Amino acid sequence: MSEPDTPAVGPRVRVYALVGQNDRLLLVEYPGHDGLPGGAVRAGEPVEQALRRTLLDQLGVTIAELDFCAVVEHGTNEPSETPASEMVVLFDVTLTDANRLIDSAQPHRWANEHELSALRPQAVRDGLVAGTLSAEHPWRAWTP
Repeated sequence: MSEPDTPAVGPRVRVYALVGQNDRLLLVEYPGHDGLPGGAVRAGEPVEQALRRTLLDQLGVTIAELDFCAVVEHGTNEPSETPASEMVVLFDVTLTDANRLIDSAQPHRWANEHELSALRPQAVRDGLVAGTLSAEHPWRAWTP
């Protein structure tokens, strides 16, 4: 007897901006950790559109230029019967007006590479610290 076709649940997709200024990286502050600006990609939403939406929502800024950097697939820490994964799409971003960040509602800060200890997801932090996230090496796979 065959089992009914059940659609597989794939990885969650998130998109983040790498915004640099004076050898520092823009981080959004959350209780207990930092994150890159960006967030979840909604069902059916193009990745670039999701990044533009989340930056406007979080920081009140728009993107002047963006360039693909890398994709990082990683496991999540959520308990489940099967390992869960998340795919993070990273873009190098230039903002239209970085001075508007001062007026944003979401707490944020500029951090150097030695101040990334609270950055989540950890797989992205590890790649940034190691310098292994780049368009020359655009894929970082996850093995459960």
